[in-house]
Amino acid sequence: MNNVRPFSMRDKIGYTLGDLGKCCTEQFRSMFLAVFYTLVLKVDPVHVGILMLITKFWDAINDPIIGAIVDSRVNKGKGKFIPWIRAFAFPTSVLCVLGFLNVGNWAYGVRLVYMFVSYVVYEIMYTCVDVPFGSLSSVMTDDVNQRTDLSRYRSLGGTIFMTVIVIVGPLFLYKDNQPVPENFLIMAAVCAIIGFVCLMVTCAWCKERVVLAPVAKKKEKLNYFEVIKGIARNKALLGCMLASFIGIVGAGMVNGLNTYLFRDYFGNVKIQAISGTLSVLWSLIAFVGIKFVAKKFGKKEWIMYSALFSVFVFGILFFFPIKDPMTFIIINGICYLGVCGFQVLVWALVNDAIDYQELKFGQRNEGIVYSAYTFFRKLANAVSGSMGSFALAIAGFKVDEAVQSEAFAGNLWKTYTGLYVVSYLLAVLVLKFVYPLTKKKTAEMLEELAKRRKGEAND
Repeated sequence: MNNVRPFSMRDKIGYTLGDLGKCCTEQFRSMFLAVFYTLVLKVDPVHVGILMLITKFWDAINDPIIGAIVDSRVNKGKGKFIPWIRAFAFPTSVLCVLGFLNVGNWAYGVRLVYMFVSYVVYEIMYTCVDVPFGSLSSVMTDDVNQRTDLSRYRSLGGTIFMTVIVIVGPLFLYKDNQPVPENFLIMAAVCAIIGFVCLMVTCAWCKERVVLAPVAKKKEKLNYFEVIKGIARNKALLGCMLASFIGIVGAGMVNGLNTYLFRDYFGNVKIQAISGTLSVLWSLIAFVGIKFVAKKFGKKEWIMYSALFSVFVFGILFFFPIKDPMTFIIINGICYLGVCGFQVLVWALVNDAIDYQELKFGQRNEGIVYSAYTFFRKLANAVSGSMGSFALAIAGFKVDEAVQSEAFAGNLWKTYTGLYVVSYLLAVLVLKFVYPLTKKKTAEMLEELAKRRKGEAND
């Protein structure tokens, strides 16, 4: 693919918009679907938790299947991953909207069936976009600095979405601290349209450049069993998967409780809009600064240092609750700078794990390696989504009560801060003792791979 234009800012913006497009459906659902189920459809949070556990577990199983199918596809000049994104972006958007139909007047059992079917079908379609999109960055460039840029710009897409939705969502979705059912559907439709358009721009602006001759010419069928064995021995991937699993479970549970924290602990859900406004500042600082600190300290090293800072702060908050929402918003925003290393750089770690796979076993298998990682992310989302709903029930949340009890509010604070501390501390420990690619070892790996590829190209 020598005729493809060089890597440029157009690729970075295209990749940013791709992540924004995915977030417009997936993150909107992650933030508001469980809330919609409990507050609008009046479904017991225990049932919501069971539903999410089952559906997300299936979604996690679905990821490696899609990854294997993607890897088996031959690049015929239009790319290996982009055609998948182009084909499945529209059905994903449609199913996102269908998930927010107000079926609260249906029989309780029928409501559960509708929730289950719409959830499962959406996740299948979304996986057909998500796995190829994540694998795409590994073939856009093999330059380590450009890959770090792609990871940063990818996080910018999510940051843009979260900034807007956290500001607009509480103001638009609630009135007098209560949900407005039709507004959930309207916002889902807007997010779906924006998401589809963004993904189409990604397909037009992002180019696949890394095509390895031995893989491209290989005729025999891919031995999936051998690939899975190789992945199981890929310490970089295992460390990345396990650390992400733990971090995502904790962060997902915390985020799932966020609406209830502002609504029932601080007493005003619309205060979340202020938090969203201030998050612009934190996100800009993280986006600009993380490139330099990651380059200076190393990706693994900076993730560990920054996350430990937030663990310390939230450990204090666990024992000393804050009742003033603005004080909490400011402290929480500063702590975001601590955990942003995990959120921004994790995709660069996955790309390094793909290179590590090639270094150790001679095959990259981008789709399968990436889908193996997303398998653990989906499992984490399954656990966090269900456990967040279970935690809500254990804390004493009552579906039929518009105003929750003081006991529930106190339990909610302890759960919120405690989960934050435990999850990020465990994730840091895993990264420290399992993930092998320090700054020095990453540089050595890329140098060795460059020599191999040059030698293979000359054969």
